[in-house]
Amino acid sequence: MGHLATRMGSVMLLILMIIGSAFAGNFDYNPGIEAVKHKNDVTSDVTGTGYIMEYMNVNTNNLSMLEYSHGSGNMDFADILYDEQKTGWGSYIYYIDYTKEEFVRADPGASSAITYTRQYDNVQSPTIFAYGTGYYAAHPVIYNSLIKDKNEAKSYQEEASMHRQIEYARAVKGDIAIDMNCTAPTATAAGKGSISMKTDDDITQGTLHVGELLAHPIAKGQIPKYKNKEGWKSPIIDIETDYIGDFQVQKTMKIDITKSAPTWAEDWLPCCSGGFFDLPSRFFDKQYASQKGIFDCTCRNSSISTFQPKWNTTMAQFPTEKYQYKP
Repeated sequence: MGHLATRMGSVMLLILMIIGSAFAGNFDYNPGIEAVKHKNDVTSDVTGTGYIMEYMNVNTNNLSMLEYSHGSGNMDFADILYDEQKTGWGSYIYYIDYTKEEFVRADPGASSAITYTRQYDNVQSPTIFAYGTGYYAAHPVIYNSLIKDKNEAKSYQEEASMHRQIEYARAVKGDIAIDMNCTAPTATAAGKGSISMKTDDDITQGTLHVGELLAHPIAKGQIPKYKNKEGWKSPIIDIETDYIGDFQVQKTMKIDITKSAPTWAEDWLPCCSGGFFDLPSRFFDKQYASQKGIFDCTCRNSSISTFQPKWNTTMAQFPTEKYQYKP
């Protein structure tokens, strides 16, 4: 019987940019994970012959990343992991709700990031190991495990996930890079949510699955009909690809989401009533510090005091002390 080998190549590039909701809620956080501020760095470089199993499950309060692999044979791989919970709960911002004509407090959500890169060149083969000096020294354990390598990346606030899994492989060579960032908006700047996965795999006699999911967002306060499956019924993006045999596959997937900052509708100065000091602001002195001196005359008086020769301000233009604003 002849041997049939299939050698195929595939390259895929998907980049999506959308505009998202400004504020977060309990429905879009990583279930059961608190926003504990931290930084974590892990690096490894492994070369050897035998059996290996790796499990890494990394979480922030709105992101998660899973790496799981095992196999026997000649192993040569290295990886770098970094994750950070940048901010926690209670970072409230205020904006004007013109329907209520009042300031409203909102929680924009926490900020975090996870990055992971991995390179590998692994060839599967049986291996034998004798444990201790007793029974298993005379009866060594045989490891004959085909290669598996699984990665999952999830961004809960963006309701997006990416998945790549190799199974039953005789050999794998390539690299993978995962980058996730969830940055909350502020009172003056938009936030950003991004998730990307780049893979380059050369697989010998194995299976490869790559998928991407972007679910429909759930409105704030809405109760999901199906627990932990909100938005799955009609996702915005659902990509599933499977390869069985010998393949060379390159893929790049990226989703960018802008989380809008509060919008301000008033003019720089009210045109019908009031003036500069009537501009709505919760923290007026801080927000308008650079303009305040112009309207309360402190900027004018400071400038005049530097004039040489000294200027007689009684002859200066309005506003004089009689007309200037006094808070």
